[in-house]
Amino acid sequence: MTTERLAETSSVMVLVSHSSAGGAQEIWANLAEGLAARGHQVTLAALYPYRATVRETADHLPWNYIVERRPTNILGMVRLVWALIRRLRRDRPKIVFTAMPAANVLASVCAALAGNGTKVVTSHHSPVQTHNPALDFVDGVAGSLPSVKAVVSVSNTVSDSLAGKSRAYRNKRITIHNALPPGVEDYIVGLAEAALPRPAANRIVVATGRLAEQKNYPLLIRAAGKLKDVTFNIVGDGPDREALLALRKEVGAEENVHFLGHRTRKEALAALAAGEVFAQVSLFEGHSLALVEAAKLGLPLIVSDVPVQIEGITAADGTLCGRSVGIADADGLARTIDSVLGDPEEYARLSQLSLKLGAEATFDAMIDAYERLLM
Repeated sequence: MTTERLAETSSVMVLVSHSSAGGAQEIWANLAEGLAARGHQVTLAALYPYRATVRETADHLPWNYIVERRPTNILGMVRLVWALIRRLRRDRPKIVFTAMPAANVLASVCAALAGNGTKVVTSHHSPVQTHNPALDFVDGVAGSLPSVKAVVSVSNTVSDSLAGKSRAYRNKRITIHNALPPGVEDYIVGLAEAALPRPAANRIVVATGRLAEQKNYPLLIRAAGKLKDVTFNIVGDGPDREALLALRKEVGAEENVHFLGHRTRKEALAALAAGEVFAQVSLFEGHSLALVEAAKLGLPLIVSDVPVQIEGITAADGTLCGRSVGIADADGLARTIDSVLGDPEEYARLSQLSLKLGAEATFDAMIDAYERLLM
């Protein structure tokens, strides 16, 4: 779809709960850039700033904050609600695309209270069972309001997690898979061309993502303790860093597990391309951009065997394009990594399957799907 096929361009707000570096912020900033490139008037916004590490954005799409600091009490929340209502009444966007639970709920309610016809498209980037139960309940009520036009899930597994919501809510569900913006994809193509065909000569496993419980890094580190001849590079930072450093020491993996810290997107992609296997043993995901990046690089994929991850490594024709392991099976993970790195034929097969999977995720298709919601 192109802008010319729409009756007119639209005023759009792309809203997240906070602007800290993270997967949802990454996807929503990409969405804002994609819609702006098609001629829409786009505002990239967050309810408030939070952590110091802010997701970088294009110069023409800076973060706009509804309030200048995160609310810490009831009065602060009231001010946030009133500020968002005023912003919606002032800017009168046709659609507000929201990501993250707080933004989903507040935008839905505030659009109804603003009373100017603005519609909200909420989104879910991980199964709702991973959310705060009280916020999940409120989301079910807010998502049923007439102000909500659609509820996007980034995978069918995430959409299935909404089955307990009301019929009014469930009837609004659609699935739109994540994809990488053209600039990032072009950069990855260059990295892939330099690395393909991939040998497994250096035995390097790479993982990317925040050092937090969701990513299940203790499993990866315990597996690393059993594979002293394999290097594990972990890109990211977060609240579990000290605990993971202690575990690394406990399992005797100080020499072969390296924490590379937070990196810019290009630096993270370069570190990813330098790996030979991508491991993502998360307890849950939505539709991981890191998995898409690794697939486009042709890295063999090893993921946890939770449903959303199995969906993530399954091609449109049903082909399984990676290997999976249990979320608590360190021995199984170690065996799987060793077998992939040690078998050139299997390694080449998995690399080709990754490229097949990566080719299915296109940015134009993603933007087309979101743009149809403006009609």
